[in-house]
Amino acid sequence: MTFAAGKHKILIADDDSSIQFFLGELLKKEGFQFDIAGTGPEAVERLKNEDYSLVLLDEKMPGMNGIEVLERVKSSGYQMPVILITAYGSKELAMRAIRHGAYDFFTKPVDIEIVRTVINRAIEKYELQKEIETLKAESLEKTLKDEIIAESEGMKRAVELSKKVAATDVTVLITGESGTGKELIARIIHNLSDRRDNPFVSVNCAAIPEALLESELFGYEKGAFTGATRQHIGKFERASKGSIFLDEIGDLSLGLQAKLLRVLQDKEIEHLGGTKPLKVDMRLVSATNKDLNAAVADGRFRDDLLYRVRVFEINVPPLRERKNDIPLLADHFLKKYSRALGKKFKGISSSATRFFLNYAWPGNVREMENLIQRAIILEEDSAITEETIAELVYEGGDRIKREEIKAKDRIEKIKAMEEKKLIMDALTQTRWKRTDAAACLGISRKSLFNKMKKYGLQN
Repeated sequence: MTFAAGKHKILIADDDSSIQFFLGELLKKEGFQFDIAGTGPEAVERLKNEDYSLVLLDEKMPGMNGIEVLERVKSSGYQMPVILITAYGSKELAMRAIRHGAYDFFTKPVDIEIVRTVINRAIEKYELQKEIETLKAESLEKTLKDEIIAESEGMKRAVELSKKVAATDVTVLITGESGTGKELIARIIHNLSDRRDNPFVSVNCAAIPEALLESELFGYEKGAFTGATRQHIGKFERASKGSIFLDEIGDLSLGLQAKLLRVLQDKEIEHLGGTKPLKVDMRLVSATNKDLNAAVADGRFRDDLLYRVRVFEINVPPLRERKNDIPLLADHFLKKYSRALGKKFKGISSSATRFFLNYAWPGNVREMENLIQRAIILEEDSAITEETIAELVYEGGDRIKREEIKAKDRIEKIKAMEEKKLIMDALTQTRWKRTDAAACLGISRKSLFNKMKKYGLQN
């Protein structure tokens, strides 16, 4: 025996007093602690209140038979092994118990050496399983520390929420500006969940043309369309037993939104060109940098789908609101890419750090990572200097990017002003009859109402 028996407690669930005595004496000699339950319901109740390393379970008990107790053990998520005790000649029943998740079985009358061997083997396996789980947890915690820098309150909250929701199987919506690290949060959720040993499939909905996105998600049959020379397995199927991450879900067309809603409701998909529904078991985590409430108001996003994808929401703050994290992130990227590029630096100068703290970071963490990589290549000093960083920001592509962002903002404002004017004209012409105004504009009455609310035109 390679474990300390005294730290393990075993539950004997049997209504036969002679078996209770026999097993109790054996466990005492082996050094185990134990409890006794005389009925199925009593065994279930004890499992709720105590931590057991093993259950010795009689097949025939008052109130609930052994198979029913075994099913309750497995459905409740208990990890300890269960050994079934059956009557002589009940091997068919014993094999049924094995199929239901029992570790092993022995038949009455029991053989003391067989019982001792099976119990010790089961406890050894349980200890090994717990050790593996501990090592996995430690490895995941180390990965978290290596990948996520979260000293700011906003980022700490995002990580804590990720840890809490990972233990469930609900859909999660991650919100935040572009480049804040939404996919990293999605991977944390997956890696801390029970699905972590299965695939994590990432799809950027904004990066794939709509005509291709449907076939990528759902897959297709051979001959479904011109060029479909073989069957293609889609992302939903590839994420089987795991998680699928739909980035920029706000860019899905209304048609694909309807299809995604059916997937979430029915847990089924159908290949393009196929006729047979296929069951899918995957967890959906999605992300957006858009205001989906506004998209619903504008008729660009389905409200019923929003309810489905936003069972739990996590917001990832922009880098300009993570002042405590900025020097740590900069140092992290410096070390990471200095090694990769074969260069050595003493660090980042204090003036460059002040620059980082005062900069608005429109591209967030992704922009910082890119900026430091370029600085490492260009820097000729022993530390990253403010001059090098400022040159890259103000003389390079980042300034152009900022100007593009400003231009887009101006265009959006102009669009909004024009739309408001068109709505005002239509309402005036129809004497504020909303149905007639909506028809005049070629939109639904609901869309008109939402736009009136958006522009403060309600009377």
